Amino acid sequence: MIKTAIISLLLLSCISSVGQVLIHPKPEEGFERRIRRHVDTLRVVDTHEHLANPAGLRGSPRTDFMLLLHQYADDDIKSAGMSKPAFERLLTDSITVQEKWEIVRPYWEKSSNTAYNRAVLITLQHIFGISDLNENTVVPLSQKIKEAYETDWYNFILKEKSRIRYVINDHPDRSWGDPEMFRYTQRFDYLRLDSKEKVEATGKKNGMNIRSLEDLEKCLELEFDAAIRKGFTAIKSAEAYHRSLHYEDVTREEAASALRAVMNNGEQPVSARTAKPLSDYMMHRILGLARKYDKPIQIHTGLQAGDGNFIQNSNPALLANLFLKYRDVRFVLLHGSYPYGGELATLAKNFRN
Repeated sequence: MIKTAIISLLLLSCISSVGQVLIHPKPEEGFERRIRRHVDTLRVVDTHEHLANPAGLRGSPRTDFMLLLHQYADDDIKSAGMSKPAFERLLTDSITVQEKWEIVRPYWEKSSNTAYNRAVLITLQHIFGISDLNENTVVPLSQKIKEAYETDWYNFILKEKSRIRYVINDHPDRSWGDPEMFRYTQRFDYLRLDSKEKVEATGKKNGMNIRSLEDLEKCLELEFDAAIRKGFTAIKSAEAYHRSLHYEDVTREEAASALRAVMNNGEQPVSARTAKPLSDYMMHRILGLARKYDKPIQIHTGLQAGDGNFIQNSNPALLANLFLKYRDVRFVLLHGSYPYGGELATLAKNFRN
């Protein structure tokens, strides 16, 4: 019996080995370069940007080497020990480029190997032809950046260098940009109504005086209808910066009670726990409108920008109840949900939406 089992295992081992034999011939030499050349010809859709009007940058104090460090890269520089006030000082024109570099240099040296800052170095090399960021390059780099923003720089970067076909921009200013390539997300700020002031401001923006949950729902519908007429590609939610992504299916009365607590608390915001039923309820109302108008919703998951947050709030697995309830709504989970890549892959495997 044992001998039979051993023979069977040997046969299975042989079959397994045969199954793993490479049956395709090796590609011709140089295949890596051919793949790269093909990739370089592809047009892409840039699904998530925060591009601001370049007119606001021309002549700005930020139009020096600090422009490359002031978003995302600054997170790692601050994690390396630089204070927020010290970094903000570097975005003014009261000190010279060389003085700015001397202040930022020790923190840059501690963090230059991170992904955000490697992206800065790639930009230096491929866009400005400068090999490194140091005391010898910050002045000529700053001059090149300043000169760049006197040209049609955005179109050069987006169209020529990046070969982007469409940009989906998460920014309220639609007064600029090529209308043939720019698309927009729309945020609906109904998920952090924790004070009477915020509720009243939301109503005022939409020409309403909100006194009840019914009024708030009507206000959202009016704002959504106006956004539809104006045109947008996707709803955007970045609530993982501020709360857990678990939205419970609360009752209408629980939401109405939370709104009353908010409105009766004077000028002070209520606690996150008190406001949560209202936030949860309004997320369901937003998803109901997404279903009605067939709009996808982008949700920030994974690593939050900034120099400190509760990463567990951004785990995409917390959204599973929404995926189940709104199977006909398309959910777009941003940033690979890092560091929850395994959870994201499992969700993508199990949910068609």
